[in-house]
Amino acid sequence: MTDTAHAAAPAGGSFLIEPAGAHRIFSVEDLSEEQRAMALEAGRFMEKNVVPKERWLESKEGKASKDMVKLVKKACDQGFALVEVPEKFGGLGADKVTSLLIADKLGTSGDFCVTWGAHSGIGMAPILYFGNDEQKQKFASRIAAGEIISCYALSEPGSGSDALAARTVAKLNDEGTHYILNGTKQWITNAAWADVGIVFAKVDGDKFTAFIVERGTPGFSHGTEEHKLGLRGSSTCQLILTDAPIPVENVLGEVGKGHKVAFNTLNLGRYKLAGGVLSLGKRAFTEALQYAKDRKQFSTRVADFGGIREQITDSMVGLYLGESLVYRVAGYIDARLAGLDVNAPDYTEKTMAAIEEYAIEASIAKVYGSEALDRLLDRALQWHGGYGFVEDYNVEKFVRDARVNRIFEGTNEINRILVPGTLFKRSMQKRLGLFSALADLEKRLATGDLGALPAEDDVMGNAKTALQRLKWLTMLIAQAASTRFGMALDGEQETLMQLSNLLIDCYAVDSAVCRTLQRTGTDEIAQAVTAIAAVEALDRAGPMAKRLLHNCFGGEAAAPWLEKVSKINVDLPIALLPLRRKVAAEAVERGGYKLSAY
Repeated sequence: MTDTAHAAAPAGGSFLIEPAGAHRIFSVEDLSEEQRAMALEAGRFMEKNVVPKERWLESKEGKASKDMVKLVKKACDQGFALVEVPEKFGGLGADKVTSLLIADKLGTSGDFCVTWGAHSGIGMAPILYFGNDEQKQKFASRIAAGEIISCYALSEPGSGSDALAARTVAKLNDEGTHYILNGTKQWITNAAWADVGIVFAKVDGDKFTAFIVERGTPGFSHGTEEHKLGLRGSSTCQLILTDAPIPVENVLGEVGKGHKVAFNTLNLGRYKLAGGVLSLGKRAFTEALQYAKDRKQFSTRVADFGGIREQITDSMVGLYLGESLVYRVAGYIDARLAGLDVNAPDYTEKTMAAIEEYAIEASIAKVYGSEALDRLLDRALQWHGGYGFVEDYNVEKFVRDARVNRIFEGTNEINRILVPGTLFKRSMQKRLGLFSALADLEKRLATGDLGALPAEDDVMGNAKTALQRLKWLTMLIAQAASTRFGMALDGEQETLMQLSNLLIDCYAVDSAVCRTLQRTGTDEIAQAVTAIAAVEALDRAGPMAKRLLHNCFGGEAAAPWLEKVSKINVDLPIALLPLRRKVAAEAVERGGYKLSAY
């Protein structure tokens, strides 16, 4: 459904070493009319069926309402879960952009979003990608149709982020007909409602394997509902397996290859989570902005105070960058999959390779999206004053529901570590041309060929310059950290986390620059948002780079590196305050985030 002819499919992580705005990326401006129609339908579904009931779905007794199941099945009746199901199994066989678009639009309400994602996303994707035809027909097609509810059971009481440390075990019975599973799964969304679950266990104590487990299996049960901070309309329980016999035909994929199922599913879940938070962020921003326009303090609207307008601009920046970077990921994957035969025996293998190629970008999308949403919601609550702390307004629910996003799909700390770790690994494997890019940077530093600074009124020129300098600083710090620690860098998590922050800024800003450059016409607000994001990211990077160098080397050993930083890190001549005021004024006047229409 997506026209990928214009979209590039570069190596994952190459955003760091490519010149600023080097190639065209997929953005929401590229959505087809058919995709826009689907987005409109999904948005209307949420407005009509879910949003009016979200307080009702929250039970103060901590037991989620089963009305949520009815809503999930109603969404399935609308065909939203059929998007990625192959046509041969009754689905639409649509692309990753369309799937992301549906996740985006169904993210308006946190409770429904997480329930839907556990059912139609991580609860179905493993079967679609790793199941055989019989499993797809028996389970995936019925999950998509809403005949059965699904869940995904990876975490355990003693292993969350460290999934491979799972203690749930499976042993083949003497007849060779069933695996006997024993163990407990923790924090399982949809557990109380699920008719089927993707459950991970170690065969013979060491072969990590995925199983399809059905409700009604002897010895398979769920615990009581967890009393949660947020997402109270969703079901979260333990799944308990006590000598539960699972037919051998319910092994998903290969015995001992469950890590492929788990980690590829998480990569999918990460960028979809980043898409799912967009609609909630836009909704919260619109509602809070309206309140700030209505509420007066000292005879002035809250929305008219300069300090609040600073925060309004920051929210606009977070939404634009989040939207830009996540659709870029989906566009990359679709570009890699374009032309593949979905019926070919190696289609799943090539699909997983395409998704894994952009594991860095998927982790960045998850971290950036979840944290940008939390910052936006914190500001939104602040604009409400004391009223933001009570249930009279939605913002307190938004804050509660959003907090877990930084834990879902691998904690943000784990994802931050994955970003530079994967980058270094691919560079050593020569999958990424980081070393040649560093050699080019060394030549530039030696000759002073770092480019002239743009004029103050050249908004996009300043954005591109700031982005290029940011990339060079990040590459330099990556080189310094690798030089200092070598193979021991894996154990220097403090350094890796700071380097990851630089890489996240690089990808987020690069996505905004690429998108803004390819927008038709002159969009002053998009250009202003992009320049603000780029210049402020560079402003953050300079001090961070210096501190990292001092931490890595200290004393005279840091001097040569610091000299290089001083050559790269410049004060750009652009004044950001007028741009920030322009962005805030536009948001206030139009009543929300209006930089995209889909």
